[in-house]
Amino acid sequence: MSKNNPKVLGIVTLYNPEFPNAADNILRYLPHLDLLIIWDNTPLKSNVKQKILEYITDETDRIIWHGDGNNYCIAPAINFAWHYAQENHYDLILLMDQDSQWEDFKSYIKEVKERFQSSQTSVFCPYIPSDDTFEITKEAQEKNIFINSGTVIPTTILNGIGGADEAFPLDALDHDLSIRVQKAGYKIVSLTKHKLHHTVGNLQKMGPFHLFSPNYSPQRLYSIARSHIIKYRKHKDWLSSSEIKETLKEHYFKQFLRILLAEPQKAKRLKMFFKGIYDGITYPIKN
Repeated sequence: MSKNNPKVLGIVTLYNPEFPNAADNILRYLPHLDLLIIWDNTPLKSNVKQKILEYITDETDRIIWHGDGNNYCIAPAINFAWHYAQENHYDLILLMDQDSQWEDFKSYIKEVKERFQSSQTSVFCPYIPSDDTFEITKEAQEKNIFINSGTVIPTTILNGIGGADEAFPLDALDHDLSIRVQKAGYKIVSLTKHKLHHTVGNLQKMGPFHLFSPNYSPQRLYSIARSHIIKYRKHKDWLSSSEIKETLKEHYFKQFLRILLAEPQKAKRLKMFFKGIYDGITYPIKN
């Protein structure tokens, strides 16, 4: 670790990004990183790399690109960045989503570095107005769960927990990482002065009853149903009863009703939904 200026590696995952928004979002933090990995999950025919580089012309020496036309989701991207950081001596890893927009990343990463130099036992995250509901009482406030985007994880902490669990390629990954970080004795600290605006998708009114639905694809429904059951089985000793009830209500009971009463492709969606439940129940949990 550099005592005076910790090295920061960023990784942003892309999947069919909107232009120029995705490039504008990247340019808000790219100049303040030592290197950015752009992990492109979009099919190659979309020419995302060419389109991004049309907007990012001055900072290309800070970018390395990964993308082969397959959608590997997020967990493999985090592990790729983790191994790269180990091999190339980066101290901190910034996780980013293509739709997240910083108000002032420069001041955020400055404070992260300062706090990291004092103690290497915390994961840092910004305050996210669309997601955080806790009352702000301190500039550095502990919390239980971070979302991936905007979070900075010291390489040593990823070493301590063994990286991202690829049993959660996308859904519930942030929950699993957050719980494992705390189980290993580390803290999650929200730096509440620093705001990140994060988009998680737009609800749509659907069906004869005009129910709000995220309208997930059948494959995404499978992923959600599977991942949250694995999360419960893996961390049931850590999860509160209210967290378990909320997961059951939102991801199983309400989702089942949305498929039946609002969403199209009911047979295909129900098949994938129940397949996800079955695969989550039968997935071998590592002790």
